[in-house]
Amino acid sequence: MKFDNISGRYDFLNHLLSLGQDYYWRAVMVRELGPSVGDRILDLATGTGDSAKAIVERGIDVIGVDISFNMLLEAKQKITGGHYQICSGSGYALPFKAETFSGATCAFGIRNMHETIKALMEIHRVMKKGSKMAFLEFSMPRGMIKRPYSFYLSKILPFVAGLFSKREAYDYLADSIRKFYAAEEFAQLIVAAGFSRCEKKALSLGCVYIHIAYKD
Repeated sequence: MKFDNISGRYDFLNHLLSLGQDYYWRAVMVRELGPSVGDRILDLATGTGDSAKAIVERGIDVIGVDISFNMLLEAKQKITGGHYQICSGSGYALPFKAETFSGATCAFGIRNMHETIKALMEIHRVMKKGSKMAFLEFSMPRGMIKRPYSFYLSKILPFVAGLFSKREAYDYLADSIRKFYAAEEFAQLIVAAGFSRCEKKALSLGCVYIHIAYKD
């Protein structure tokens, strides 16, 4: 998927399609990570910088990595000052030495890294011992909400997105959410990649999960 092609409307549609909940999700993710001044945080798949901004506003240094150059330009315009740096790169081959970062975040990006275990192992490599990684990702809920949520993903989301941006990008979004790991499976994969343990937290009735991965 070419994220360069949708960078201009990306923030607007994120806020619209989530009914503003994306602000809340990111705030919870940052709170669960618990970064402190003096830390250096990796924001993988930084996109237009919304997650990084929430951390930078605490006076904490963040390096945002993304494969989309246009997304990085949007992020750099949004976040000014010396606490945020951008870096074009892939989650499969991060351009950093081992044990560089005090913590890391990845909001709605790991789902697009189809060689998931490879990306997780690379994240593990660049994190310091005793650090945490926070993943924020969509999930398919269970129970009564599953059917209406599936209808929203398949019909409403692509239609509304198509009014403002490229519909095919949001058809991809819906398909990738349906195909992504269940929360329990993703937690197991995180541990298999070398992390000592993983805690998970459901948000918005299980439509979104935060996974906290620990490196001992």
